[in-house]
Amino acid sequence: MSSKKNTAALLLGSALFLSACNGDGAASDQDESNQTQDENQTETSTDMNEENNADDNTGEDVNADTSGNNEDAGDSSGETSSDTSSENKDIQKQQYESAEDAAAAINGYEKVDQTNIDLGHGIKGLQEGAAGHEYLYWNEGDWLIKVDFPTDPQYKIDGYDGAEDMAKKVVDYLEKNYLPAPDEKGVITINGFKEHPETVVKWQKGKTVYTITSKEKEPFDALETAVES
Repeated sequence: MSSKKNTAALLLGSALFLSACNGDGAASDQDESNQTQDENQTETSTDMNEENNADDNTGEDVNADTSGNNEDAGDSSGETSSDTSSENKDIQKQQYESAEDAAAAINGYEKVDQTNIDLGHGIKGLQEGAAGHEYLYWNEGDWLIKVDFPTDPQYKIDGYDGAEDMAKKVVDYLEKNYLPAPDEKGVITINGFKEHPETVVKWQKGKTVYTITSKEKEPFDALETAVES
């Protein structure tokens, strides 16, 4: 009887021991499973953070590129605005309150009705002299062109015999190159004195008077500027 009790107690102890071991093993497996899950979550979180950071960087790159493009567009706009507002600096403009006031600002205009010299190309002019000056006037369209030369050859600009010689060369030039058409009138004055040569081209369009002034001995620099305007 005692032997059976001991055997039963031994079996019961063995069962409890095995149960405890299985419990510890299960707990250990559970702990390992939990640890693995935590590590996986940590890695997943890290990957997601890296991807988010990469997306943020990509956004910064896109913004930077967009900003650069905007700056380029601003420059272009700046270049294009600079190429639109920059008119010929040799031409001065004066605004008036009305077209009538602008036309009235063109001094010295007249219609040459009496003529005494043929300048070629069907153009006739009036030549006259006074106090050491030789004047020659003619009209082309709504333009009056006046040439003022000294009668003394030593004061004339080089390359011209006198007012008639220069006038004919100006008529030849304007036969192939066209001046802008004034609304009412325009005046060109050419000074052939070599000490102070000057060509002034002035005409009216609407409320604006345009003026070109050249100190070159040749009048063609100013005429070319007017033609190209």
